[in-house]
Amino acid sequence: MKKTALVLICLIILSGSCNIFNKEAHCLIVGEITMQQDTSGNAEFLGEIKNDGDEKALNVKITFTIKDSGENVLDTAFTYIDSNDLDPGQTSSFDCLSNAPYSQVSSYEYEIKWNESATALF
Repeated sequence: MKKTALVLICLIILSGSCNIFNKEAHCLIVGEITMQQDTSGNAEFLGEIKNDGDEKALNVKITFTIKDSGENVLDTAFTYIDSNDLDPGQTSSFDCLSNAPYSQVSSYEYEIKWNESATALF
């Protein structure tokens, strides 16, 4: 009985310190996002996203909300990264075209979303 209790206590302590049950993907921008004018005169956003988490990130998508100087939304545009999925530590580029006239863009916000792979614990 004492050995079982001791083993359970050790497992509880190890699970908290080793973070084996809380693994997840975490995607973020690497470097800076470049905004440039495309051939149609609209804003285009280029950059790289990295998964600095512990799990694979699936279907990595970045969405831009593009605003003018009056904070009015000109466009909402999205794209998926070039490789679509990111393993832990992996980086991939993106190129997001918008319908917002480059000359009218004053600011933008972005959001990165992804799904995670299911990992069996046993």
